[in-house]
Amino acid sequence: MEPMDQFNLNIDIARRNIRIAVALRDTNFSEVARAAGLSRNAVSQFVSKRTTLSYANMLKICDVLDIPIGLLNIEDGVTEGRLRLQKALDRLSTEKLAEALKDINIQSED
Repeated sequence: MEPMDQFNLNIDIARRNIRIAVALRDTNFSEVARAAGLSRNAVSQFVSKRTTLSYANMLKICDVLDIPIGLLNIEDGVTEGRLRLQKALDRLSTEKLAEALKDINIQSED
């Protein structure tokens, strides 16, 4: 795949994931834009493929929706389960996270 094709695919995946995140948060694009300090139509125009967003504005939207920006470019990256898991991981200390990863590795070898 050409680099520009991959870029466009990633943007489309991000658009889809933002739509899902907005629905999961039971809000709308206007409210997200307002809370992110963007123009009223910024988010809705982005998800409807009429405009693009800067990385800084994507970060603002992710902050408002409480989703890690790293999930935006992953197909099916934004799901209720993934968001709950991310919140749980964020609350773990470094030591507890290391223990959990060790447990997962042990279980996956069985």
